[in-house]
Amino acid sequence: MPEKTFHKAQTIFEKASAVPSIVEAVQFHGVRVTKNDALLKEVSELYKSANLDELVHNSHLAARHLQEVGLMDHAVALIDTSATSKEGYVVNFLVREPKSFTAGVKAGVSTNGDADVSLSAGKQSVGGRGEAVQTQYTYTVKGDHCFNISAIKPFLGWQKYSNISTTLYRSLAHMPWNQSDVDENAAIFAYNGQMWDQKLLHQIKLNAIWRTLRASRDAAFSVREQAGHTLKFSVENAVAVDTRDRPILASRGILARFTQEFAGLFGDASFLKNTLDLQAAAPLPLGFILAASFQARHLKGTGEREVHILDRCYLGGQQDIRGFGLNTIGVKADNSCLGGGASLAGVVHLYRPLIPPNMLFAHAFLASGSVAS
Repeated sequence: MPEKTFHKAQTIFEKASAVPSIVEAVQFHGVRVTKNDALLKEVSELYKSANLDELVHNSHLAARHLQEVGLMDHAVALIDTSATSKEGYVVNFLVREPKSFTAGVKAGVSTNGDADVSLSAGKQSVGGRGEAVQTQYTYTVKGDHCFNISAIKPFLGWQKYSNISTTLYRSLAHMPWNQSDVDENAAIFAYNGQMWDQKLLHQIKLNAIWRTLRASRDAAFSVREQAGHTLKFSVENAVAVDTRDRPILASRGILARFTQEFAGLFGDASFLKNTLDLQAAAPLPLGFILAASFQARHLKGTGEREVHILDRCYLGGQQDIRGFGLNTIGVKADNSCLGGGASLAGVVHLYRPLIPPNMLFAHAFLASGSVAS
């Protein structure tokens, strides 16, 4: 039997809208552990393709979605004609499933400028339906520790981009801006989804955090009086529009995100926090990229207690106002930063990729911000 030759989709795409198509079969090659019901949910829409253009387009979407939801590491759709029908087609997916187990070690520099080492391990598609379990341990040279384990379950279906996740973590960190250390033990439950034809991103998080603040002898009295154990139970709701071409150093697109966090049903924390994030980027001549970001936070206590120092608004550091120490802008007492009830920050960036273009950048910026007590 002679070998078949397949051509790129661009050869006929957008030229075959008048060619009717009937999908007679969808076949997968390379499947070992993925469940049949999961595959059926992912490709059922292919049978509704009315013409060859739609079939080519939908086959590409299905192959990409199989990878994005974690069912496959790699997927390619090959469309073949049927031997029994002139209008019939068979779609073959050549796939490679995720490795049964992954592990790694990484050394680098965190966003705070600390050198750290991370050990990670995970398993993808645990039950054959895209589930994933990940665990990571991170240690910095300054003595911070963080251990977390998370599990993610995607909702499968045609072009569905939603999942639920659970994360458990324990963190021990030093906070030099207020001369103290904090231990956190947390459980976080989250839902991630999309609305309005996938144009609006939506996230809901339930946070349960047991925190222990340990103030040093050098900390201001305003910090030491809040030392000890606290419980925080909060609900976060976030909606966003994101058209950026990549999440870090985007060259074009916008991000608009509004987040509300409410704490107070249980535990010691009681507040309402609103956060608005805006980002935009656009290419300029000669390879330059102009980007700008704006962030506004407002915090209001809803109980009789003063809002805890761990929940207040801070500025300073690589994430907002460069040139200042992390979280060092705002109300201070002695050598400790106490945070505030509202903050504003705006930054304008000018980037220029160097060589290699995706690793080195020339960067100029102008940043301004303020924290209100």
